Amino acid sequence: MKSYFPEHLRKDWLLHVSGFLTWFLISYLSLQNTLSKEEFLLKSTAFLTFYICFAIMVTSKWPVNAAKNRLLLLSQIIIVLILISFDRHNIAAILLVLIATQLPSMCTRRQAMLIMMSMSLAHFFIVFDGNILNAFFRIIIYFLLQIFGFSTIEIVHREVKTKEELAVINQELLATRYMLKTSSERQERLRISRDLHDVIGHQLTALSLNLEVASHKVPPEYKPLITQNLVQAKNLLTDVREVVKEMRTTEQFDLSVTLQGLVDQFPNCTLEIESLPEVDSLSLKQQLMFCLQEGSSNALRHGKANKLILLGEKSEQALTLSLTDNGSSVNQDSNNDNVFGSGLKGMQERLKPFNGNVELVFSPSGCTLKITANDSYD
Repeated sequence: MKSYFPEHLRKDWLLHVSGFLTWFLISYLSLQNTLSKEEFLLKSTAFLTFYICFAIMVTSKWPVNAAKNRLLLLSQIIIVLILISFDRHNIAAILLVLIATQLPSMCTRRQAMLIMMSMSLAHFFIVFDGNILNAFFRIIIYFLLQIFGFSTIEIVHREVKTKEELAVINQELLATRYMLKTSSERQERLRISRDLHDVIGHQLTALSLNLEVASHKVPPEYKPLITQNLVQAKNLLTDVREVVKEMRTTEQFDLSVTLQGLVDQFPNCTLEIESLPEVDSLSLKQQLMFCLQEGSSNALRHGKANKLILLGEKSEQALTLSLTDNGSSVNQDSNNDNVFGSGLKGMQERLKPFNGNVELVFSPSGCTLKITANDSYD
């Protein structure tokens, strides 16, 4: 049965329910002690606004828009500090813990500590009544609870990230195993065909020549037998050559079928081939396969893509392939050499004998790996 809730909400439902109940109890206890309708209305609006901001943050799949994150977080902090200012029972400060649980998804540990310390410092000045020790103990408990809440969610995020990285590595291992298997099969067929041609073919040719010479030297009664053996040797030589030819033809693999089999090794990932011209060079086809494998792995690892689209064009000997994914695009202002450097460098080296070139084209909807090379028969 299909669920209408995102996967991350189904997995962390207990965490979200506990956050809602915490907010609800604090709101109920705080509103229960209001002295006037105006105060009740203002506090109700503040608590409701806080929860709306909180709900948007925790129900959005990580990561969400950074500017939106900062605005929602700042709104929550201001609302809680205002509620603390009018809180006569010192319970609204518990909402600071809910704010701390949102920090792991949007900032580093150092940044989170600075934010929590700033909130606690503001909390201190709000509750300070002339007794430093009393105010200190009032805020230190909430500060430690903030650290505890932040650390708990940070561990959850770290485990999720580790699982995702392990899943990608496992996918790459499966794809690499598939590539090695198909490559080993092609190499074995090539070795067998060469052995048949160089060893058995040579011996059969020598046998045919010797039988032909013998047919001129043996007595007449043995000539029919020699002729029969000569015909069998030539037929066998023809059969061996046909087998070698067939094995070399089999070596010319279908790039689209092989690539589809490779992507099938990636769970939750699909490949759509819009067009793919025939590649004449077997060597180029093999190198293109490795480049497309690297591009697919990068799309899953860096962009979290789940759909790949391959488009190919060919004009005379100029071949162009474009592999587009629907993953999150890496910031174009970032150092792409650090993110994709080794992969792109390896692709460039593979395609160098074919005057090839590889480049990444970024767009809001994803990333495109563009490969160009000169294709000609080996």
